[in-house]
Amino acid sequence: MTQLTIAQLYPAELGITGDRGNVRAIEERIAARGANRVTARAGVGENLPDDVDIIVIGNGPLSAMRGVHADLVSRGDQLRSFIEAGGVLFAVGGSAELLGAGIDLTDGTRVEGLGLMPYRVARTRDRRVGYITVQTPDVRVVGFEDHASEWTLDDTAAAYGAVIAGRGSFAHGEGRGEFVRHHNAFAGNVQGPVLPLNPALADLLVAAAGERRGIALSEPVTGPFDEHAEGARAAIDRFIHEKGFKTIQL
Repeated sequence: MTQLTIAQLYPAELGITGDRGNVRAIEERIAARGANRVTARAGVGENLPDDVDIIVIGNGPLSAMRGVHADLVSRGDQLRSFIEAGGVLFAVGGSAELLGAGIDLTDGTRVEGLGLMPYRVARTRDRRVGYITVQTPDVRVVGFEDHASEWTLDDTAAAYGAVIAGRGSFAHGEGRGEFVRHHNAFAGNVQGPVLPLNPALADLLVAAAGERRGIALSEPVTGPFDEHAEGARAAIDRFIHEKGFKTIQL
């Protein structure tokens, strides 16, 4: 049977916003398309699988980001080659910030990024907390955002989604944007975790991994996973329309 390999990078340090749920959602969507999966976890100093298809990196506080920074930098060439070769990467929050050119902090200092994704990040004193809806070229995404950062895109063509409700991460045309896509690498600030709420987005990642391998995956079989996601998405949609969005001043 067809097999795809998933790796979660820094699950202990960068996994505070349900990021294991993103991995679990990908596992479920691989199974729903008739394939097997192998899941590995790599912490500081631990190797990624040589045949990895999908890399997931999650969110964490600045202290955790500093803690993995040197190790992540040491993987820079490997990750760059993986992305350039069409490998699938999904990064949320703090890890997504580290993949950009760098992070300007509110105290005037800077954390250097890997420069793998086409944006720069500035931490702000406005914390954006609330539900968010994003329309991408492929799927509509709902979820939760909780961050205090503003991204500036070096390549506006990399903007992957327009914000329908919420604040998002960057300016996009006359509105706001969320998610950046570079090849098959996706980065954003939608947490919660986001993939269990959005099976279609998880399916997109799985399909991209299968295409890279030259694997013909079956159409996904729907089941309880999809039903739970549909119910949760409907509840979020109702909440957004009734309550609106909040920004917390730090």
